[in-house]
Amino acid sequence: MEKSANKRWKESGTVLSFKEWIDRDNKKSQSSENSSFLPFVGNKPDVSIIQDTIQASIGTLPSNYKPDETHNTVLGLNKGVLIFSTFLIVGSLGFYFYSKYKKNNG
Repeated sequence: MEKSANKRWKESGTVLSFKEWIDRDNKKSQSSENSSFLPFVGNKPDVSIIQDTIQASIGTLPSNYKPDETHNTVLGLNKGVLIFSTFLIVGSLGFYFYSKYKKNNG
């Protein structure tokens, strides 16, 4: 006996609402008849099914989510911290070599 759609939805553990999930499931079943691996329509992939699948796997993003567009990092470090650290290291090396120079020539 085949499971009901409601039971399959509950067992899937998705964050999508039932309506969104059943629409995605129907699109998947229609596209699986046309393709064995990826949901293709003709020669082009059905992007909405792929996006729905990705969104379902990672969950939904908050409505106020905005990606970081300022790019304030270099190699994963904050630019301000990186600049401060560079000045600190250069300053301490400068002081070290200056004191060594003064000691030898002083």
